[in-house]
Amino acid sequence: MWKMGAGMDKSSRYIDMCKGAREIQESWCHKTGDIFVTEDGELLFWVPGKYGASEIKNGFGVTRDSKVVTLTRYTWLPRYSQLIEAAQEDSGASFRDVTFHFYTWLDTAYGSSSKTVPKELFTTNEQVWLAYIMERRYAKTWETDRWVDHNLHPGA
Repeated sequence: MWKMGAGMDKSSRYIDMCKGAREIQESWCHKTGDIFVTEDGELLFWVPGKYGASEIKNGFGVTRDSKVVTLTRYTWLPRYSQLIEAAQEDSGASFRDVTFHFYTWLDTAYGSSSKTVPKELFTTNEQVWLAYIMERRYAKTWETDRWVDHNLHPGA
């Protein structure tokens, strides 16, 4: 069950949710302090020139060594505040309106089971806000271990 509070979610479930949320990953404009996971499962903070690759492009860490360029897949783990900002982007809605819709959505039927509501499925702020954005913006719901696109599978 979802509870407000605690620290940043770095659970394997949240990492899997983020990996599968291609739309969110494609929107990543990395900033100092962003949290990401490497392909090897190493959790890092983006600090230019300090950890991981010297630059990030389209979700890949880019390392240049002599004439060799190495690409490493990075998965961004958006913080709670970044997810709230993302929910507001391009919506034309105020923070108050987005928050109101979010709290209303918490008690609505979610996914393929019309008996389950989001606040019972997700355990952290990050998970529930990511699920909200993915459903509202991209018509995708988290079903056990993957995002299901309801534009491709109406009624699923």
